[in-house]
Amino acid sequence: MKKSIIALALTTVFGLLIWLFFSDKSVAQPNTFKTLPAKASVITTAVQPEASNVTQQTLTIAQAKKHFDESIKSAAKQVSHHYAAALSFPPYSQPLTSLDTDRLEPNKFNPVAVPINNDGAYLVLSLSKYRFAYPEPIAVRVEGENIGAVKLSLMDVDSKQVLASQRVNNAKQNYDFSFPAREDYPRNLQILAEAQINTNQVPIVAHLQYMNPSAVLTGFDNAFPNSDKMTIPAKLKVHKAGMYRIRANLYIGEQPIAHLVSRERLETGNQTIALDAHWSVLKVTDQPMHLHGFVIELMSPAPGEPSVFGHSEIKSFTISEFPIDSLNKTPYHPTHAERQSLQFLKSLDSSS
Repeated sequence: MKKSIIALALTTVFGLLIWLFFSDKSVAQPNTFKTLPAKASVITTAVQPEASNVTQQTLTIAQAKKHFDESIKSAAKQVSHHYAAALSFPPYSQPLTSLDTDRLEPNKFNPVAVPINNDGAYLVLSLSKYRFAYPEPIAVRVEGENIGAVKLSLMDVDSKQVLASQRVNNAKQNYDFSFPAREDYPRNLQILAEAQINTNQVPIVAHLQYMNPSAVLTGFDNAFPNSDKMTIPAKLKVHKAGMYRIRANLYIGEQPIAHLVSRERLETGNQTIALDAHWSVLKVTDQPMHLHGFVIELMSPAPGEPSVFGHSEIKSFTISEFPIDSLNKTPYHPTHAERQSLQFLKSLDSSS
């Protein structure tokens, strides 16, 4: 369980508890009636619900609360179990497996598909990634059966202005397009594809983001032993100063072993920020290690302001013959805040 998901679950559990606390005050009680003067006694008697209905409503509310309480306890038990396991590792160096697709492919675009007939055929629009940074071109693919022609329009989401368009008339199943990089693209873009299939014009839309990079990852210095961790200095050319979060995935061969995260405030210019791999996620091996999946993020400075992402000039970085045995094998000790969070979850699990 990743710590970002765990933190979200913590917030959700706490919010649900707040909802439960106030729900007792917001639900109308079935036995509460306004006292009326004696002369209105006939009206008062007329609106009294049957006792069986009152009892049934009370039981229904009680059953719902019991089910809600049990759900909270069950969720807290699961979250606390995974959170306790995650606290065996520092937050900057978490174990990674091939199942952690959100970390392995943090910028993946999920293809958009629309049916084109009753035989299960689809028109599919896909991009090479969701988020682009200048000077990257926007690579697009359109796939489907019996496509006679395709028109592609790159548009500003907000103004609906068409920024560029392309058209291909020859009939085939796969069409690959590329829109050239531009520094003045707005952040939020959409691509409208209009495919001629037999006698029908089939539209399909995909959304993406494009931005000028906040920083550029230019490379790494050699990894070196640093107490209980392997430190890999990342070299960046920073265009916008602020709090940065740098992420990368560490592999042995084709096997992912760790997700590395570093946060630091950086000024403009050439800067260095260290990625650390704790000894507990490393393995003694004859194979070289590799870093892939770089994410350079200028974090949001305030609510409502989006993060700005950077660009990497390299696809991977190789670490050869690192002396893992030279690291200090000191177990990670959770921080006070992490221990408090775990204790809170355990208290939810054990509460009656």
